[in-house]
Amino acid sequence: MPRGTYERKPKEPDMSISPEAAAAPQKLFPVLLTKNYQPASAYEIVGYLKEAVKRKDAAGNWRIVEKEEFINGEMKPHPSPGVGYIGKIWAGTHIKLPVDEAKAVVAKKIAERADDIAA
Repeated sequence: MPRGTYERKPKEPDMSISPEAAAAPQKLFPVLLTKNYQPASAYEIVGYLKEAVKRKDAAGNWRIVEKEEFINGEMKPHPSPGVGYIGKIWAGTHIKLPVDEAKAVVAKKIAERADDIAA
């Protein structure tokens, strides 16, 4: 092309996924969300730690009504109903993210590592 001119119709980049990349499953890494987050790619919800329910009796002593337990496969509910939007995951939920996204989320302090090595 002569100097000072440009290609008016640039070529569109090829955004198709190669068959090798589509066939290979992504490795997922477990994290515990410390802030609300909407994953950018595929994710898997592991569960959440349901807090113990305590009530005061007539004598003023705290009694445990329900014990603390881990709920598998469910996202932690928000304290007030009717808030949020589709795809948003609440803080306190254990999820699995692709390794690259998990590294970025942990670096931004949106989540903590939830694997055995983290402790």
